[in-house]
Amino acid sequence: CLQGCACGALFLSGRGRARPMVSTHELLDECWLRVLFCFSASELCAHARLSKRFHSLTNEDDLWIALCKLLWAGKQRVKNGELFRNGDYSLVRLSVPECKSLLLRRGVDIAGITEKPELLDVVQASTPPLWVRKPRPPIPVKWKTSFACAEEDSRRQEITEEEIAELRWQLLYHGQLSSLGLRNFQKGGVYMSPHLGETRWSLVVDPEEGQFFCMHGFEPLHVERNPDTWGWSIGAATSTVYVSVEV
Repeated sequence: CLQGCACGALFLSGRGRARPMVSTHELLDECWLRVLFCFSASELCAHARLSKRFHSLTNEDDLWIALCKLLWAGKQRVKNGELFRNGDYSLVRLSVPECKSLLLRRGVDIAGITEKPELLDVVQASTPPLWVRKPRPPIPVKWKTSFACAEEDSRRQEITEEEIAELRWQLLYHGQLSSLGLRNFQKGGVYMSPHLGETRWSLVVDPEEGQFFCMHGFEPLHVERNPDTWGWSIGAATSTVYVSVEV
């Protein structure tokens, strides 16, 4: 990347001898940003400690938007160009469109809420409890915050009832895809089975074994996270497996 930056390039003079055009300290911020686009998240964080200048440069939103796009490729329940829905944005400045986007994706009814202070209050009130139980280090930049929250949330191993209801589920029975379409576990623990009609579902957490999906008349099924897609599977390694699908 440094070779692609005109300010950091070498130019030939005299009989082909190369000499530096400028020192690295003289590089314009725009040139450094081109270099920093090549860095990983951990490298950006490391360089942020070098100086106040680098602290400011490495927190530029454009750098973290690019990293979010890279990290989120092929992942469920994230959308490029949109802040991570489950993030804690209490320390950053959000625009009215960003507030509305977060609230709509969190399933919050914003009818009648038009003033920015009200929207910000509702965004904070609807922040998932993960960040209440486990406060994150202060990051006063929204897209860096979005990246950090998404990465932390991807390690979560317990699905919420809201996620169960929001996602659709592909049934694999004895390894074969069901021909009856995607399953929808409704809010309030209701499930309309194609075979059994209306039945009930719930989530149970065992301190030692983890989280289980329970449906009336069936053995509890273990819930697992897919680290590659950030999706979920219910009943992995059994004859009845439900795999999350985003629609």
